[in-house]
Amino acid sequence: MSTIYFVHAATSAGIPLVKASRATIDEALREAEFELSGGAAFAWIVDGDGHLILPTDQVKARLDRSANARHGFAR
Repeated sequence: MSTIYFVHAATSAGIPLVKASRATIDEALREAEFELSGGAAFAWIVDGDGHLILPTDQVKARLDRSANARHGFAR
């Protein structure tokens, strides 16, 4: 059984911007990165049952780690 990941994003005022579904956690992280670069202040990922998979701080930490690895600055 496959898991569907839902990306939620919101403005700094907490106003929801998007809820997108993705088939993999990597695709969900790419969607979160897209939303954050497009003006969202927060992004988090839940599974199809509504369980929190990655809270906002973990989404940003994974994206930061990924960006550093792409630039050769692995921590």
